[in-house]
Amino acid sequence: MEAPIVRVLHHSRQRVRFATDGVSEKIPQLEAQLLHSPGVLRVRINKMAACCVVEFARDFTLPTNLEAGLSDWLFSLPSITTCNKAEQQRVAYSPEEGEGEDEERFVPTRIILPLTALGLTLLAGPLALPPLGVAVFILIASHLTFKRAWQGLRAEQKINVDFLDALAVTLHSLEGFLLGPAVMISMIEGGEAIRDATQRIASSANVDLLATLQTDVRVIVDGNEVIRPSTSLMPGDRIRLSPGDQIPVDGVIESGDGSLDVVKLTGESVPRHAGPGDEVLAGFILLEGTLTIETKAVGESTRVGQITSMIQAAPVFDTRVGNYAGKIANRFVLPTLALAGLSLLISGGSIAQAASLLMFDLGSGLRVSVPTSIMAALSKASSQGLLIRSGRSLEILVDIDVIVFDKTGTLTQGHPTVTHLAILNKSSSSKILRLAASAEHGLRHPIAEAIVSYAENQGITPFPCDSWDYRLGRGVCATIDGHYILIGNTRLLRDEGIEPVAASEDPQLAIATPIYMVVDGELAAIFYAADKIRSDSRQLIAELHRRGIQTHMLTGDIAPVAHAIAESLGLKPEEVHAEALPDEKAKFVKELSAKGHRVAFVGDGINDSAALAYADVSISFASGSDLARETADIVLINDKVSDLLVAQDLAQRTFSIVRQNIGIVGVPNLSALVLGTFLPISPIAAVIINNGSAIVAAANALKVLGFSQKKLPSSPSVSQSLTHQSTKEHQTSGASDGDSKTAVANELTESNNINLLKLSNRLRLKHQSITARRNRPNFSEWSAQHDPDGFAWTYCGKTKSYDRT
Repeated sequence: MEAPIVRVLHHSRQRVRFATDGVSEKIPQLEAQLLHSPGVLRVRINKMAACCVVEFARDFTLPTNLEAGLSDWLFSLPSITTCNKAEQQRVAYSPEEGEGEDEERFVPTRIILPLTALGLTLLAGPLALPPLGVAVFILIASHLTFKRAWQGLRAEQKINVDFLDALAVTLHSLEGFLLGPAVMISMIEGGEAIRDATQRIASSANVDLLATLQTDVRVIVDGNEVIRPSTSLMPGDRIRLSPGDQIPVDGVIESGDGSLDVVKLTGESVPRHAGPGDEVLAGFILLEGTLTIETKAVGESTRVGQITSMIQAAPVFDTRVGNYAGKIANRFVLPTLALAGLSLLISGGSIAQAASLLMFDLGSGLRVSVPTSIMAALSKASSQGLLIRSGRSLEILVDIDVIVFDKTGTLTQGHPTVTHLAILNKSSSSKILRLAASAEHGLRHPIAEAIVSYAENQGITPFPCDSWDYRLGRGVCATIDGHYILIGNTRLLRDEGIEPVAASEDPQLAIATPIYMVVDGELAAIFYAADKIRSDSRQLIAELHRRGIQTHMLTGDIAPVAHAIAESLGLKPEEVHAEALPDEKAKFVKELSAKGHRVAFVGDGINDSAALAYADVSISFASGSDLARETADIVLINDKVSDLLVAQDLAQRTFSIVRQNIGIVGVPNLSALVLGTFLPISPIAAVIINNGSAIVAAANALKVLGFSQKKLPSSPSVSQSLTHQSTKEHQTSGASDGDSKTAVANELTESNNINLLKLSNRLRLKHQSITARRNRPNFSEWSAQHDPDGFAWTYCGKTKSYDRT
């Protein structure tokens, strides 16, 4: 092999990631060479990006001139063009490539040869074809049956239903009865082809999440900005980002303030405000502001890279529906052979009589009817708003006993909406809404969009602004229709010399983000924005509990928010798992599977993708992230989480029909097998009984197309206050009332240990700001600066609470 041109993308002491230019067609040979070379521990190839990751042993010394040295080293490796199966699995394993040694693809020879043999058999008489030639062609067309029979003898060391079929085809062909074998192999291979068609119809494609982050970035070099590809970044590099940029590295903000969309990685629906010293992760999107970031981790070392590695390490299964025909028919192989031998003795050595009994194998009928049921279900699913990618996922869905949900974007809508409006002066709600919508109109911040959308739903149209000033991380100052408007957070009000009143103490509003509105220097209203629960989530949880299915909510959001949402949904506290990182989500799913549960995971974000990959059945939404959508076995096209009940009902209906077909095929074949042992039965009768039952079962399988979804039962009455959008006008009784609220907020904590929600109310800071800083060495000093009594606080990771020092 020619020495490849190597571009090193990233390297550490014992690990190198490099791109190979111009040798993409030789990647299989390169993989084999690397795997056989001394000092190499692991190899991973990304063929789409034409890059390779090699991990070396500790005693392997990388060359000083890395790029030239790697080229020489690769050129010096021994030439190996093939590698064994175990090594191929070490390199890369794609669900599209060989999901079992005995798998045959849906290729023309599978169907065309058997059908051609059947055609020749039917035309043998009119065309005066030689019977021996037709018999030989039938045996050739049966080569897949013979191959599976041989694999059963060699690998499993036992005879299987394919051995029975092969024996029946051979005996009948040698006896000169050609119609039976021709029809049999056509039915068998047709059914196997249909079963192959139930494998995953859209591969997960090993979506390279790192590749989606690759872009050109502005790197600061000697005070100047230089455009470079993000793949060339190294720890310590400083990059500058503008609104709309996706962050390609893990790092720390050196300067600047910005608003970050973090929902796909952390599950926080409200954008996170970040400033100097805050940590950022690859995959975050900068909504507003300009940031200078010092790179800490790149490529596979980032949190996103670790998620990708976990997905690639997930087990890969045969995605076709299970081989029911083989499992059931194999049980009757020995009894059938025994009865055929008994018939041979009773009939005085009639091979034709004994061979006729071999046709009652159950395999032919089930091989056609079972996959036909699955294919009909997969087809019907699309009309029900479901994309079910494989027969295996439909099969396993029947036995699911645990369903794990992500919160943000799954049980909730994934973006903030106004859930409550409190009017604090004598203004009308319509005037407040009109002024607020006018000030926020045109902003792309999710909170601003929520306020504008809320006003539009009330039929409010905005005024034009006479003047407008947006203040990053704070809010908007505007002059509208002669009124001076402030709308934003507490920092904006304090900048303007206005002391905000405490937000509502209603526990249902405790997890909402308060947005204050001041009109002409007077605090006029508070908007409460929160992630709204999907309209069908409560009914779904109630129905799953009714069906006896365990439900869990697993989220990266903070515990107070998670438990408040869970309470509204009807979930028990032990069913809630908050502040879970992506690897913890995957670990939780694996632990449930290890206990013998059949686990389904429902999620839509990048941080859900690892858990989706490890679940028995993975479910996502059409609006989910690319990685989650491609990893999922089932995609809810209509973005209705309750549609997973439709998928389970469809699966149960399908396998109810499968059980019917087992009876339709089994009863006549087994009855004929027993009777034919003692009474003569012609090969023609055997063909009619065996294949006739198969046709009836296949027709019965199409009943799946008549499936109609059931109406979702109404859930018990649950408090609607978290998600009910209503405008309740609360009049303040004067300054004394506001002072009392402030006094309550500033009241000394009775306990030295409080949760995040109470600390957030006490410090008058968003919980996102506290979460972002709680693990820093200076957290105590920082919290003391904001505490009304100067108390310092520390975070305890074990109890997820805050202690007063």
